[in-house]
Amino acid sequence: MLKYIANLNRHMNEDVFMKRYASDCNTILKWDFKTVLFLFSMACGVLLHIIHVILLYSTISQAKHNGKRTFRAAVYEHAVYLPENRKVPVSRKTALTNMMKNLRVYKEQTEKAAIQGADIIVFPEDGVYGMAYSWEGITSYMEYIPDPQNITWDACADPFRFPNTEVQHYLSCLAKNNSIYLVANIGDIQPCDNTRDSRCPGAGHYQFNTDVVYDPLGQLVAKYHKVNLFYESQFSFSTDKSPVIFETPFGNFTVFTCFDILFYHPAMEAIEQHEVGNVIFPTAWMDALPLLSSIQFHSAFAAGLGINFLAANINFPSYNFHGSGIYTPNGASNFYYSGALNEGKLLISDIPVVHKPTILFPNVTFNVTFPSPAFTADVFHDPFHFVPLLGQSGVVGVCHNSLCCKANYSLYTISDDVIALGAFSGLHTYEGKYDIEVCAILKCKTNNYLSCGEETMDSNTYLTYLKLEGNFSVPYVFPEVLLSNNGSLHLGRIGSWSYVAGSLESKHGFEFPVLSTAMFARVYSSDVAFVCPCALLLQVMCISTMLLISR
Repeated sequence: MLKYIANLNRHMNEDVFMKRYASDCNTILKWDFKTVLFLFSMACGVLLHIIHVILLYSTISQAKHNGKRTFRAAVYEHAVYLPENRKVPVSRKTALTNMMKNLRVYKEQTEKAAIQGADIIVFPEDGVYGMAYSWEGITSYMEYIPDPQNITWDACADPFRFPNTEVQHYLSCLAKNNSIYLVANIGDIQPCDNTRDSRCPGAGHYQFNTDVVYDPLGQLVAKYHKVNLFYESQFSFSTDKSPVIFETPFGNFTVFTCFDILFYHPAMEAIEQHEVGNVIFPTAWMDALPLLSSIQFHSAFAAGLGINFLAANINFPSYNFHGSGIYTPNGASNFYYSGALNEGKLLISDIPVVHKPTILFPNVTFNVTFPSPAFTADVFHDPFHFVPLLGQSGVVGVCHNSLCCKANYSLYTISDDVIALGAFSGLHTYEGKYDIEVCAILKCKTNNYLSCGEETMDSNTYLTYLKLEGNFSVPYVFPEVLLSNNGSLHLGRIGSWSYVAGSLESKHGFEFPVLSTAMFARVYSSDVAFVCPCALLLQVMCISTMLLISR
């Protein structure tokens, strides 16, 4: 039909078409009335059929545009260029020269993603200028970013609307020229009056760790100020904890950054209260084994809440910054863990749109009393109660405070690995304060029980069956599976395990040796929103800031 219409349009003004039309009319005049009536009714039927097809095609096209069932996601783990002398101020020209070394890589990767049909690309936290700056050292790298809720701005087409916005112009053009949603992390400098605003720094401006989102037309559609800073004295604390949400033809998205993932505001608020099913996560994530490595926890966050989670990390393996992925409710669609390799990586994957999360309250109860723990060992500075997994199969249980954990398992090993089931329920206080409930099967670093919480990437033990259960008090449970692949980290393939309401099960085990299988739950009732640097002066400043905010 479309080919016919195209041919009709192409010949509409040609003489031969008009001559044929006139000839046909003369012939019709010679036909009798019944023939004309029959042909007219046939023509009406054909015309109605054509109109129906056109309307149907339009409806389908509109439906696809307004609600795609899948989309193609891209995340880029960036081996960031770090300038020298990040503690001292530099000129704007020097800052731009330094940032362009990273932005040129962004351009190359955006073009690659667009050629492969990606709908959206996500770049990491600190990816444009790096990290470990002083307040004064980062100022020249920052730009005034307007609020997209108040103004509409295509920085590619209108680069001089605001001064010193070269990075925004560059990112806007990347999105526009490649017809792609683009998310990046940059610095936002916002003026303030320290004679009226008691929180306003002496320099007369705030400096925010900021995510920006550009649509395929190059327009700034969202910006987000990181709320929960982590050892970032170069940035200001944002008092606005509201989630940032934006719409696309392939679902609603929220965006938050790194340490935000461990707190209710804004991360869980967007997911639970606003029912957002797709998360964008720029991060500079340093692994914290055995429970908080990047690919481990980010994939668990997606699986536990039934959401899509696009995590882009920086690549700096010498300091344990690595691990990016495209995670779905069913597991990792694509992920990258470089080990010691200092190299960026573009990940692309087609994933189903998630229209709203699935948050289930655990329904696990135990009608038996578990014996006292065999031993206690620290896991990331928390005192876990443990029982060892002895023998090739069995059922074991352990409790800590009101949390009880049970494991039905079978395994085989080619070494003297020690595997143990642990439980912890309480306030975590190391590098942040937050309540957690954790059931975890851990491979201990050595055959000494006290090593069960220590970092290791080596294992020779395979779980061939596992059902891990916990009577958690909250629905915010993140199921983790972390495996060892020749001394590096790996994830269980999609379909090798499942999680439902407080129960993690693998009916046929995993293809790689186990490092940990766990359920990590967050109890948000006593969150401490800010984590301050260790220096005493900065601690005092942070406490003062918190007191001012609470007034």
